[in-house]
This record gives sequence, C-alpha cells and structure tokens, in this order.
Amino acid sequence: MGLVSTPAWAQDPTDEVPDAAAEEDSSSGLGVILVTARKRSENLQQTPIAITAMTGEMLEEKQIANVSDVARFAPNVNISPVANLSGSSASITAFIRGVGQTDFNITVDPGVGVYVDGVYVARSVGALLDMADVESIQVLRGPQGTLFGKNTIGGAIVVNSVEPQHNFDLKLEATTGRFNRADIRGMINVPLSDTLAIRAVASYETRDGYQKRLFDGEYQGDKDSFGGRLALRWEPTPEFTVNLSGDINIRREGVTPSSLINLFDSPDLLQIVEINDRVVAFPSATYAWNKLRGGAGFCGADGELAPVDDPRCATTQWITDDIDETWSNGTNQSDFDLWGVNMTLDYDFGDVSLKSISAYRDQKSEIFWDFDLTPHPYLQSTNDIDLWQASQELQLTGSLFDDRLQFAVGAYYLKEKGQDFNELLFGFADFISGGKIDNDSYAGYFQFTYEVTDRFSVTPGIRYTEETKRFDPSFQTIFNDYTAGLPLPYPDGVFIAFSQCIVGQPEPILITDPTNPLFGFPPPGGCVPTDVNPGGNHNLPAVEVSTEAKEWTPALTLDYEVSNDVLVYASYSKGFKNGGFTQRVFPGEVVAPEFTPEFVESYEVGAKTELFNSNVRLNMAAFQSDYSDIQVVVNEGIAPKARNAGTGRIRGFEVEGDVAPSDWLRLTFGVGYLDAFYRSIDPNAFPITVDSEFAFVPEWTASAAFNADIYDGSKGRLAARGDWSYQSGTYKDAINSPELYQPGFSVFGASLAYTEPSEHFVVTAGVTNLTDERYILGGFVDRFVAGTALANYSRPREWFLRLAYKY
Repeated sequence: MGLVSTPAWAQDPTDEVPDAAAEEDSSSGLGVILVTARKRSENLQQTPIAITAMTGEMLEEKQIANVSDVARFAPNVNISPVANLSGSSASITAFIRGVGQTDFNITVDPGVGVYVDGVYVARSVGALLDMADVESIQVLRGPQGTLFGKNTIGGAIVVNSVEPQHNFDLKLEATTGRFNRADIRGMINVPLSDTLAIRAVASYETRDGYQKRLFDGEYQGDKDSFGGRLALRWEPTPEFTVNLSGDINIRREGVTPSSLINLFDSPDLLQIVEINDRVVAFPSATYAWNKLRGGAGFCGADGELAPVDDPRCATTQWITDDIDETWSNGTNQSDFDLWGVNMTLDYDFGDVSLKSISAYRDQKSEIFWDFDLTPHPYLQSTNDIDLWQASQELQLTGSLFDDRLQFAVGAYYLKEKGQDFNELLFGFADFISGGKIDNDSYAGYFQFTYEVTDRFSVTPGIRYTEETKRFDPSFQTIFNDYTAGLPLPYPDGVFIAFSQCIVGQPEPILITDPTNPLFGFPPPGGCVPTDVNPGGNHNLPAVEVSTEAKEWTPALTLDYEVSNDVLVYASYSKGFKNGGFTQRVFPGEVVAPEFTPEFVESYEVGAKTELFNSNVRLNMAAFQSDYSDIQVVVNEGIAPKARNAGTGRIRGFEVEGDVAPSDWLRLTFGVGYLDAFYRSIDPNAFPITVDSEFAFVPEWTASAAFNADIYDGSKGRLAARGDWSYQSGTYKDAINSPELYQPGFSVFGASLAYTEPSEHFVVTAGVTNLTDERYILGGFVDRFVAGTALANYSRPREWFLRLAYKY
C-alpha cells in the first residue's frame, strides 16, 4: 500500500498516468483536476461531491509530510497526529464535518475511513501515513458507502501511490534540519519490458526529541523510521493489468510528548493514609498501595501526609513552566512494525470493466507510557497490539445506453483479528485488561448515474452491510505479588485486598452468584489486610461477547450543469458505524461494556464554478447532518469507556478557492464553518450534557497559500511558497475538560526552492510552524481517581534544508 516518510514527491509531468486519481491537466487556466471518487476518472468540477483534491505537486508545495497535515488545507477537516491516551507516535484522531472518533482502541472503529490504493486501513493506530511517491490525496466529506468497500460515516481520506511507469526514472533526496534531522530517500522506476515495469521507494528518517526529561536529561519526541515500497505493474494484454505491491514501515521512537498541566486536590489515588508499616490505603479504604514494592510514599495534593513540596508527594510541584520539559521517568517508547501486500487486477471488456483488490495488512505496536508525568511510578501504561486484516473487493463499472448511464457495483469482505493487552500500573497494583477481537464485515453496493438530459443527472445508490464483532476479554488479571488492594463498591471503612491475606491462610472463597454486584470477589471480611501474600495472580471473571449489525444505507444525488463552468447539486446520504465493546475495564467486569452503532443522515447542496477563462475556481457546499446514537468516550473511574451519548445535529458550509492571476502566481484558500450541538443526551454518557460541545470540532477553519515563481529564466527557477491555516477554539475530549480547551490559533509555513537550469537538482529551504505556535493536539483528564491532567502539544518551529536530484 505504499507510503513511506517525508513530504510527497510530485509526479513528473512526463510520467504516464494509467489510472489517475487527481491528475492535473494544465492545458489552460488552472488546469483540470481528475478524480476517481465515483470509480471513474472525471473532472473535479463535474463531480457532485464535496472533495478536497491535491496532486503530488500540490502536496510538495504545501510541505505536507503526513496525512494529518492535509487537514490544514481542507475546510471542516481536523486530523490530530495523536490519539488520546495512546502515547503512540503512529496514530491519528480524525474528524470530518464534526464526525469522527477520539478512541484508538481496537474495539472501536474510526469515524473517518482511510484508504490507500483502494485498501481500507481498519485502525487509527498505524493510520498516520507519511507521504512519499504519492500521486494524489482526496478528502471526501460526508458518509461514504455506496462506492467504497468499507462504509465510513464521517468521510474518507483516499491516498493513491504512483504506479510503475514505462520510462526510467530516478529520484534521490537528503534533508537536514532542526533537532539533528537527517532524512534520506530514494526512488527508482525501471521498465523491464514493454509490458512490465517495477518501481521501488525507500526512506529513512531520524531526528532528536524536543521535550527534555528533567529526571535523566533524555529527550522525547524523537523520530526513527524506515519505510519502503516495491511495486510491479504487468500489462500482458491491452485489456488486462496486474498491479502488485508490498510495503513496510518500522518505527522505533519515543511516545508523543505529554505535559502535566494539573494535579487535582482530592483524587482517590492520591489521598492516602498508612494502615501499618506495609500497607498504605485511602481514607475510604477503597485503594491501597504495597510499600514492600519500594519507591516513594505518596501524599495528598493538600499535603495531608507531608508538606506539598515534599518530593515524596505527587503534587503540582511537578508541573513545569516549560511544556518542553517534564519530570516523567517512565519507559516512554513507541515501537511500530507494519507490512502489507496488495494485488489489484483490472480487466477492460469495453463498456464494462472488472477490478479485484486483494490485500493483507499486519501490524504490531508496543507502547510504553508513563502518564502520571511525575518522578513517582504510580500511573504507567503498556499497550501490546498485534493485528492483521485481510480484505477482498470486486468492482464492476461501466456504461450503457451510449454512455448516458454510468454504473458501479461492488462486493466487499474484510476479516480482522488481533489482540490488545493493556497493562496499567497504579503503583499499588498491576492490572491487565484487553483481549482479542475477531471481526467480519460483508457488504454489497450499487450506484449509477443517469443523464436524464445533457445537463441534468440523477445518481441513486444503495449499500447493504452485515458485520459481526467478537471480543474475548481473556486477560483481566490482578498481579498479587505486588497488589495491595482492589477498588470495590464497599462502604467507607471496609477494605478487601487479595494480597493482604495472612501468609499461609488459604485464598478466600469468591462470590459465585452472577447477580451479585460483587460476583467474582471475596465477601466483605473475607481477607484481613495484616500481611502480604507474595505470590500468585488473580484472574478476574470475564466472558466472550459478540454483536451483529445489518444495515441498509442509501444515497441520492441530483446535479444540473447551469453552464459549462457551473454545476449545482443536491444530495442525501446515510451512514453508520458499528458498535463494539470497551476493553479497558478497571475494576474488571464480567461482561465488557457494550455500545451500539451510530448513524448519520446528511443533506447537502453545493456548487462548483470556474470563472475568468478557468483562472478562478470556486467550490461551495452547505449541509446539515442529523447524528444519532453518537459514540463518545467518557471516564468511569480511571478507565475511559465508549458510550452512546444521544442525538445531535451538525450544520455548516465550506468554500474552497483556487486562483491563477498570472502564469507565475497561484493562490488557494478555504473556509469552513460548523455548528454542532447535542439535541438529547443518554444518562449513560454522564457527565456530558446537552450544553456540552463536540470534541475536536472547531466552529471555524480557514487556510490560504501562495506559490510564486520569483525568477524563471536561463539561470534556473526560484519559487517562494507560503501558507496559513486557522482553527477556532475547541475541546479535546467529550466531557469538555477546561484543561483540554484549545483557544483559536494560526499556523504559518514558508519555503524557498531553487531549481537549476537542467532541472536535475532542486534545493529547498523552509520553516514549519513559523511563529512557534504551541497548541493542544489531545490529552487526558481524570480529576476524580488519578487526579491528573496532561496534554499533547504541537511540535515547535523547525527549519529544514533539502537537496533533491531527479534523473
């Protein structure tokens, strides 16, 4: 599937484009951008869908390094390069038109679909795709299902790699920059015969971190990534084409840097008192910590056991004045391995074409994260994720009745299996939750466009989806060798702890009545906390669960060509995202909490226009989405859980412009507006209320960019590029924690590129985040149990210098 790191290479204009996804034909004015959002190549301006499309050259001009950067130039799109509470350096949180998902958990589906070379990327971990040798990116807004293998409720991000060409091509690139950046990349394309070509891309990217650990002087936020792709294209006959590719991505990096922004006064986890010389417990006797494990004792944030500046205390003294400094002392490491293969077969029968897309993806992630961000080891997390997915899609496309009817029919199957074991160290206890998933998704879709007249067309579509999800929480374990207590729903003053049984005393008899809320635990008074039992683990009871969804999702579009330069359209579409289960459960629950599917019905009107001899392009869309059974993440204890919040409505509009006032200057801009609000709230979603704001949904987004050829003559070409993007204020969690509110902010970028006369060498110097704007990308707040609030901030200002060679 084919993406490796660093900014995209623009495709050489002389390269062949066998199946262009967003090729720009520059024959006149701004040129024609061809898109394949409807499974056929057509002019962007004649496609009645709200799309932001960028060619490889555009990606390079805007210095887009990964998929999250695309959001800066796409109205009403918000993609954060972090996922709340994950720590992973390879995850994203994506929202389009207010619909998305903040949870990276493998039991929760993303709200925005990512497709690479026609293959759906099932999880947000691993979806932070770096851009290299990319032909195009298309961002499709609103539910997508009647033309895509896997249904997506919020929208789709479609990435297409450059296919092997029938000409020799060689590109080399080296980049240096701030934080000892050292990137190298190479691409070679070789025609092996008239019918066979091969293309290989490889890159290695490294840089130091930017957040200093005051505990040991090390730095976090580093990058160490290798990626590669090998593609083969075989055309044994003019009608039959085989595209075979394999790719790999290996990362050995620190976790996404986090900053401690608050410690609260009265969290359960910090308000502790001594029971005896071995056990420390909370006043409510709900939690305890085994002092025999060693380490510092803790005290409440108000200094109940010691002064607030006592280094034994986990208090606000560990909040630093600089977000690029931290007292975190854990193993903060994010390891990621991904590989995959893709075989696409195309056969052209004339008026009808048949395509088969077969793919397999495998990924493994190990994330070690200290998220208390103090020198005390009382909140540390490990995620061990091992996943694979196999998919098969068949597409039949064609035309009938002298091309007045264009149709696409498809069948899709996705199999996904894997596991995610989450170890959570509280300092007093080590708890493992998680388990195994086994998912199946079957779908069929059909859509056609019929030209009622030469200017008026109607496009109905329908999709049927059937999905089964199975979750086996096979690992819910308390490690007794250093567990002092377990939080139980007992009255204050009653303390039960598995590991404080008198040495030699048998394990207490557990409650076996499944209707008893203490099922699987000892009865009150069954164990006396006077000594420590040094051995054995306690497996908490759990059962395998499953859920099934069967849904029909229709779509309808009407479009009318007012003139050759103006298209207007109106559309309706329905989308759904399946439910699932919460795998992070503390204390353990016999049955994993379940959440149900969510639904969106979207109504849209739009216009696509070209003015002044195609030197001005202006596209507009307005929409309303009715959102029901909204899936959100709320904290219950210290464990975030997915819940169905209720119903909501989202209204908004987008305007995108592209202007070429002269042959040496090009301007682009975009504006997006969203009004998202809840209409009703389910009590299970507490503390969310009807007055809460949607997470990761800014009211306004805007961007502007220019590309100017300052000099173009016998001594080469010098081009200046600049961009600006803006987001209004938004919360980074569903419960609207004040600590995770990010006020409105702007980000600027600039670069200067010199191309020598032979056009073989290009030197580019640039700066990202020019004004050093540090804004919140995500975070985590738990004010009642852990008593901690942390935030992930954007990278600081960075300069770079790049030398590129093209044969």
